[in-house]
Amino acid sequence: MSDPWDARIQRASMSPTARKEMKAALVTKRSPLDINARRIKNGEPVGDMYLTGRLKQQLLEETDLTEADFAKYTG
Repeated sequence: MSDPWDARIQRASMSPTARKEMKAALVTKRSPLDINARRIKNGEPVGDMYLTGRLKQQLLEETDLTEADFAKYTG
């Protein structure tokens, strides 16, 4: 039985289009912090754990969010 990952690598090594698609899929993966930072910037719903405590502090330190971005979620 063939390993699906090996088949994908083989296809990417033979096809420029498959290589480009594979690279795009690997490059566009984002961390949960990046995803939730974007949601907060856009005023979209996020889990409470991203609005207080350790994860909020991490968002403030590792992304371009500011305290003003969190204001729309209070009150």
